[in-house]
Amino acid sequence: MSPRTARLELLEVGHCVHPEHVVHQNRRLSPLRFPSIVALIHHPTEGPVLFDTGYSPRFFEATRRFPERLYAWVTPATIDASHTAVAQLALRGIRADDVRTVIVSHFHADHVAGLIDFPRARFVYHRRALSSFASLGRIRGTAAGFLRALLPRDLEDRARVIHTEGEVSPLPSSCAPFASGVDLFSDGSVHLVELPGHVEGQLGALVRTDDGSFDFLVADACWTTHALRARRLPHPITRALFASYERYGETLGRLADLRERTRDVRIVPSHCDEVRRARIPSSPLA
Repeated sequence: MSPRTARLELLEVGHCVHPEHVVHQNRRLSPLRFPSIVALIHHPTEGPVLFDTGYSPRFFEATRRFPERLYAWVTPATIDASHTAVAQLALRGIRADDVRTVIVSHFHADHVAGLIDFPRARFVYHRRALSSFASLGRIRGTAAGFLRALLPRDLEDRARVIHTEGEVSPLPSSCAPFASGVDLFSDGSVHLVELPGHVEGQLGALVRTDDGSFDFLVADACWTTHALRARRLPHPITRALFASYERYGETLGRLADLRERTRDVRIVPSHCDEVRRARIPSSPLA
């Protein structure tokens, strides 16, 4: 049987800003805009599937007090209720209850602030993605970008936990140097690929699209297409933000190799303004 395909739509669900030099090491201290990009995957049998949920006003509620308020100070965010993932889906005629699957790339607040808005969804994430934060208190959790208040209370009851060590299948040769991933729906349409370095258990999603090519949603495995083209790591001052700065560099290099080898795979970082401008032309936050 031929692999199924899916249609991909990108949404901007809030944004934050950082000094440009921190990301590109170019001596520019001007604020660089980081959109929070959510992928809406229109699957022929599973219905609407989300890759992350972006920001929501719930982020501001979760960061009202110390130490969580430090998170909002360090990464100033912009979002309002009319631009959340659930609101943008409603404009497309998709109800929250229609979303049966949300892929959680990792549990940083800018990727999960909308999870509570989807009460019928199954949450798909890597087994290490949540366990790496489980023992952290409020101070260490805030420093790691994790806000427990953003998670649904029944998250683990509704989880499909991914084990990339044992349930993988081969990827098409055009995706090399990435060789294997978890076939999420057992139909070839979406493969989940571990992308180490940024946090423990970060997942990317390789989506086979209707034209026969692929969109590779890589979350925070690279922050911008510019950094990917230049093979440029973020400033070393960011080392404390990564599970492994060295493994982040290895993953960035593999993505750069893939980008240079083929045009059949489009790499989609979750925070790239270049991607936003090219693929979300009518973004309400543009």
